[in-house]
Amino acid sequence: MSLFAWIDNRTLIGCQILMCSVFALVFLGMKHMYSRLRGAGTFSLAYGIGVLACCLMVARGSISDLASVVLANALILAGFALFYCGLVRFYSLSRKTYPLWLLIALASVWLTYYTVFDNRVLPRILIAEAAVFPLRALIAVELFRQASGRIVPRVFGSLMALYTLIGLTRIPLTLFYGTSANFMHRDLIQSSVLVLNVIFVCIIGLCFLLMLSGELMDALENQSFEDLVSGALNRRGIEQKLAIELGCAKRSGIAPSVALIDIDHFKTINDTYGHVTGDEALRQVSRAISSNLRNYDFVGRYGGDEFLLILPHTTYQDALRVAERIERTIHSLVPLKAGLSLTLSIGITQAVPFEPSESILARADSALYEAKRAGRNCSRVLPPSQAYDIPASIAVAVHSHG
Repeated sequence: MSLFAWIDNRTLIGCQILMCSVFALVFLGMKHMYSRLRGAGTFSLAYGIGVLACCLMVARGSISDLASVVLANALILAGFALFYCGLVRFYSLSRKTYPLWLLIALASVWLTYYTVFDNRVLPRILIAEAAVFPLRALIAVELFRQASGRIVPRVFGSLMALYTLIGLTRIPLTLFYGTSANFMHRDLIQSSVLVLNVIFVCIIGLCFLLMLSGELMDALENQSFEDLVSGALNRRGIEQKLAIELGCAKRSGIAPSVALIDIDHFKTINDTYGHVTGDEALRQVSRAISSNLRNYDFVGRYGGDEFLLILPHTTYQDALRVAERIERTIHSLVPLKAGLSLTLSIGITQAVPFEPSESILARADSALYEAKRAGRNCSRVLPPSQAYDIPASIAVAVHSHG
């Protein structure tokens, strides 16, 4: 008796249908929950196609061979191509995928020939396995490329490589043992292939689920630190960044500069033009500030119309030049409404190692108050006090900048 004589092939395909359906719905739900989750929709589509392919295979004998053989195999190949496309989207890679679809088209043409014109099972199996091999191999290679110390992509890539090699062994085994005319016939090769497919359909789905779940958790965590109106960090997020930078300053001895940026007469804008215009003002200011920052600078909405800017490894003199660039950007903006041009008041200071955030922010707030008292639409700098060995002459000179 064959080792797999007790296994029913239709039941195995039914298991694949069930698992593909579950993963298709799970990935679709994740995409619906967070629309910016890259790759989730493509993975869902790949599993949905897998469900259709398995249904066509189960219906073999009741429908035409063109549908149950050619279309079913083409859909399976398309599913693996979509897995690769989803991986490319997940990692935001630039890859050309049209060769995959060309491969699937060529394989489908040959499958059609050996189904309609020369009805032979062996060439169909060889064509299908030869076509699916590069698709699986590409997924494994891409996972190894993106692993870079991460466990899930590395393990997933290893399992995918194993699946690729095991699938390739079907070619010599089929040549040696021959084929059965009935795909649902239980034998060593066909039942083994179906068992492996059930196992790896589950493994692939779980690995993609782990990858997407990690990305989703990171995205939701980042979203919890984002101000929904301005697009900048919210108060919690920017305070956390400040704490991190001050911690780095204790180790390196190089403290950041900070600036409090206030939109002039923001309450009047809201009262006169409405909150929609006020929200647009916040977005414009946020974009103007961000456009003048480095990749490792941070800006967050600290209050109603107030932004906190963190400039790591930056002196207050350099921070003042950043503020001047921001002011020029604001002045170049198209007015939100006729007669409504935005201006900013900016208070700047520099932290010192081991200084608490409260005193830094208090000093920046004092500098901001000086900018408002000077008539707004200007910047003022208040360096650390003489207690931190900053000469008073420097403080007065910079403090008088207008």
